[in-house]
Amino acid sequence: MFQFIWSRLKIFRGTFIIIAICSILISATDLLVPFLTAKFIDEILTARDVAAFRDFVVLMFGVFASALTAHYACTIFSRRIETVSTYRLISEILRRVQNARGEFVLQTDMVYLSKRIDADARGLMSFAVNSAVELCINFVMLGLAIFLLATIGAKWLALFFCVLILHISLYKILSQTLFNRSIALRENEAKYFTDIADNLVYAYAVKLHGLHEEFAAALKNKFADYLNAVLREIRVKFWFVSTEVNSSDVFRIIVFILGGLDVLSGEMTVGNLVALIGYYALAMQSVSYFMSFGQSFQDAAAAYQRILKIEEIPPEINGAVKFETVNRISAKNIFYEIKGRAIVKNFSGEFRRGKIYCIVGKNGAGKSTLINILCGILRANDGEIFYNGVEIGAVDMAFIRKNCIAVVAQKDFRRNDNLSGGERKKFTIAETFNKNVGVVIMDEPDNNLDDSGIKNLREKIISGKMERLTIIITHDARLVEIADSVIEI
Repeated sequence: MFQFIWSRLKIFRGTFIIIAICSILISATDLLVPFLTAKFIDEILTARDVAAFRDFVVLMFGVFASALTAHYACTIFSRRIETVSTYRLISEILRRVQNARGEFVLQTDMVYLSKRIDADARGLMSFAVNSAVELCINFVMLGLAIFLLATIGAKWLALFFCVLILHISLYKILSQTLFNRSIALRENEAKYFTDIADNLVYAYAVKLHGLHEEFAAALKNKFADYLNAVLREIRVKFWFVSTEVNSSDVFRIIVFILGGLDVLSGEMTVGNLVALIGYYALAMQSVSYFMSFGQSFQDAAAAYQRILKIEEIPPEINGAVKFETVNRISAKNIFYEIKGRAIVKNFSGEFRRGKIYCIVGKNGAGKSTLINILCGILRANDGEIFYNGVEIGAVDMAFIRKNCIAVVAQKDFRRNDNLSGGERKKFTIAETFNKNVGVVIMDEPDNNLDDSGIKNLREKIISGKMERLTIIITHDARLVEIADSVIEI
């Protein structure tokens, strides 16, 4: 995991050095404040020197101003690295998904996957950036705080370790349960928000088919699971946090009692008591960080494992052969099945430039699946496909789809437009023919087209017939009648 993270963060080495310097300054300030406070209190109680009071105020103002500046720089630089590195990781994962085999792209719930990718990438990069310097700084802070406790008195150090053992024991008891509840919450949250997205994505279908109650019931069930996961995590987190607070309170009470007795007996000054409490707070702050680091590490490790699963998705098989144009596509005994169900059964056929082919058949017969196989999006379980006589596995199909094939899909791809269904379809068809390529594939291009649109489409297909290899999936007889060959699936 660390190699994976470092390979994506090493370009920020210079910025990390600045963050490290600022973090050291912040830590030095935290350690200096209890010492200065103790010295000030003792001087005020003994000498009652106004000048000393004035000097202390000026010094503390300078210390806090320096710490504030360092905090600001740390926050800005850390957030920038976190945001940029998260964006780059998400972009990398998205490219991996886009280049994955067609089966994964077509069969995966992309709304759920997008939320998971965003959460995991942010979680992993946030952990990496925030932990890179803080881990080292807290080691130093804890070591120095323990040393300073020892200088005040060995019994205080012994007391600290007793409370530390209690703190770690309670943490171990609850940490794994909290981890499991956090994972469950994340999964249920993703499913719940996926269902919210479905209610919006399929709003038209809900209205058209009167599915309001069904969708509302499904959302209610997902919310119930999500709410249950939230409450289960909150219960464990409450006790988890309470044990940390309670162990700290126990030590603080003991310090007040024993320290107060030492002050009354003259064995300790008031300033040293204040410093003791301050150093203890710093030590416990570092201990709490390491405790939370274990949880954060587990969360990051879980996010990393989920990201790896996407990284391990088999990529699309892509050859190296490129063509300026495609004149012939041949298919021999193509067989394709999903989960044991045959979708395309032993299809054979040849498609040539200058011809119009219409593929017809009932809904669900496998027409669109066949097109995806011919375009190399899906890989057949059996059979062969050739482009210009070259087996498809040797062809650079990513290049071919971009430069040699234009497709009108059933669901038009338009980002953020306000066009109606018919206008969007006409725009997509116009773009397809303007691409000026050798292969045009249209899947139900007559959807949302009026009579005038169908007429114009026919004329466009016929006028460029000799320059293209045209494949049309349609139920419309007006398009079927212009075909040179009709293939029934």
